[in-house]
Amino acid sequence: MWRIRPFDDTIDKKLKKFRSNQPLIKNFTNFVEELKDVDDPATLGEPKHGTYKNCTGRHMTKSHTLIYYVDYKQNIVWLVDLDDHKNLYGRDNRL
Repeated sequence: MWRIRPFDDTIDKKLKKFRSNQPLIKNFTNFVEELKDVDDPATLGEPKHGTYKNCTGRHMTKSHTLIYYVDYKQNIVWLVDLDDHKNLYGRDNRL
């Protein structure tokens, strides 16, 4: 069983910011419950690089992603950030 902890106050601020986005809040809540019981939380998302190197990302909605870090030594999943692609990674230059 994994313990789920916010890395800092970022997640709380983002949840307040997005409180009217019910699909996002519901998906976030369900995913946090899923994280607690999975064998390896990193398998539920995609490995990240750059600013979020060593972290994992999982889409909560089409445009919002949760970034988290798995601390295998302490059995803790640290919730790092929750936001849309532009705010997490900057401008998308692939177009």
